[in-house]
Amino acid sequence: MLLAIAAVLFTTLQTTLAADLSAPSDDGAEAACAEIKNALHALADSEHDEALALNLASSGGNSTAIVAARLSVLLDRTQDLRVALKHVRQSAVARDPTVDQCTRMGFRALVISEKLSSEVETVVFGGDDSVAQAPELKSDSAAPAASPPARQP
Repeated sequence: MLLAIAAVLFTTLQTTLAADLSAPSDDGAEAACAEIKNALHALADSEHDEALALNLASSGGNSTAIVAARLSVLLDRTQDLRVALKHVRQSAVARDPTVDQCTRMGFRALVISEKLSSEVETVVFGGDDSVAQAPELKSDSAAPAASPPARQP
């Protein structure tokens, strides 16, 4: 399972890097596409790192911490891409055909990355559909429980 996820991550990396997003029609469109392209390259690099970590984990090594750390970086790069896409879509050049092509490529990569991240989280942190639970905080029996803030009218 981990090896299959690693293979898909690597394929996504190759597809993203091979995409030609640099056919700008003007400076505004070029800058918008460059912003998306930079976010895509950073995402592809983190997907590559995650694929390597998954490959190590699939060979029987105790590398869950490495996979989790790489997943955290991957999620950060996914968020960076989401922010870049939002910024470009709200810009004046959002309707430019070149920018439209760039944003479509970005959204495709975003969807794929989110699906793969979800699969990695499921494999690493829980074998079923449940979300991994954080350890419960110990409650101090001497301290009273905090009450919720009062409603303001």
